[in-house]
Amino acid sequence: MVFLLKRWQTGEKMRLGQKFGGFSALSGVCLLLVACNTTPAMHVPTVNPPSAKPVDLPKVEQASFALKRVISSIKRGTRIANLPAGGVQGAGGTYCNFRYGEDAGLEWVSGRKLLGDWQNEYGEIFFDNLTNAGFNVAGDRNRVFGDSDAVVASDFWVGARITSIRGNFCNAHHWWDGRPLNKSSGELYMAVEWTIYSGLYEREIHQVETEGYYKLYQPKRRGFGITMGHAFANAVDHLATDEGFIKIATRRFDLNRGLGLRSHSKSIEIPSRRLYKGSLKSKIDRILSAVVTIKLTGAHGSGFAIAENGLIMTNQHVVAGAKNVKVVLSNGLEVEGKVLRTDARRDVALVKIPVRVPTALPLRTELPSVLEKVYALGSPYAAALKNSVTAGIVNAIRPRYLKGLPTIQADVPISGGNSGGPLVDARGNVVGISTAATIHQRVQNLNWFVPIGSGLKSLKIFKAVK
Repeated sequence: MVFLLKRWQTGEKMRLGQKFGGFSALSGVCLLLVACNTTPAMHVPTVNPPSAKPVDLPKVEQASFALKRVISSIKRGTRIANLPAGGVQGAGGTYCNFRYGEDAGLEWVSGRKLLGDWQNEYGEIFFDNLTNAGFNVAGDRNRVFGDSDAVVASDFWVGARITSIRGNFCNAHHWWDGRPLNKSSGELYMAVEWTIYSGLYEREIHQVETEGYYKLYQPKRRGFGITMGHAFANAVDHLATDEGFIKIATRRFDLNRGLGLRSHSKSIEIPSRRLYKGSLKSKIDRILSAVVTIKLTGAHGSGFAIAENGLIMTNQHVVAGAKNVKVVLSNGLEVEGKVLRTDARRDVALVKIPVRVPTALPLRTELPSVLEKVYALGSPYAAALKNSVTAGIVNAIRPRYLKGLPTIQADVPISGGNSGGPLVDARGNVVGISTAATIHQRVQNLNWFVPIGSGLKSLKIFKAVK
């Protein structure tokens, strides 16, 4: 005791403060008489920065994600961090942890519980980091209205389970009288298990564990919370590099075969139908009877009959790699359809339903002309808005636009639910399939459609020759 005081009096205050936790002229004697902090630093794994893997697909063509919930599986009372004597290497703070006893640390008190979702800080981190990495994510808290609908309608929900937390922290104290400053610095490691859930099939389709790490060098108020948030963000950044997650985002994930694409080699022949003549108005009811709604859990798309035996054409991103989908006919009848084949690159799919349809639409395989009047049919935004018709003109034919394939550019208004619905000419003949709307505050009604001839060819569907 006397030896220590003497050494402090000879100018070794800082060194002793680091060794024994730090003390002042007023509090040092009392502290030494009671206890010394001899807590060692906890072993904390460090995590390398993620290797960048840019997503090569525009966001409007990707599957959408939403953070559904963040939970903890850490048992109540688990030691998650130490308050080591002398603080944390590289992290600043005056008299780190000097007021604590020989076993100073932090315990997890929340137990196994829900920590957050897309609406709180975890959701904001998830949205910001994945959006910045180029992914299509719902849950923008800057939006005043409508984002809860986007979360519900997302193609996939994401769950995060925090399975491990380890850290070391420095609680700083005043340099003169040793009073706590309510500021901390330190380091924290976090392991997160991610689960990707398909609402359509009501099952988990992919799991991956990532790690996160962060060191806060300067003491700040809420230092532990800041460090934990950054460690979670680092774990999100590593999720963005997971090959399975990227394949789901770019619609290269097959729910039934794992990671990969469906293949098809045999041709399918459909009856050739004469092209319509006369005005669209004179036969609009007959045409709309061939347009269907494809229902998902919390979302939907559109489609249309290309043969009266129940062959339905739609987008690949509407069926999302599923084997079976729910199809609602224009008269309200709901049946289960089987996905026969898909092509992710061209974003088209063929579905077969077990009933005959009232009529099938004639398919005009030659490209429409620039300035030609065209109409989009389907169920925009909400399934209740089925049988909606919007009009515009063909702005351009882009020979190599979406993934280097021919694309029709038109200013026909469409929204998410239109995906997979037909684009017809002024007589009611199908010339394209709604596939993507350009979403940008400076752009309106600049939308993209798959030419029907290109879509048929990619699925190896041929019209019978009469």
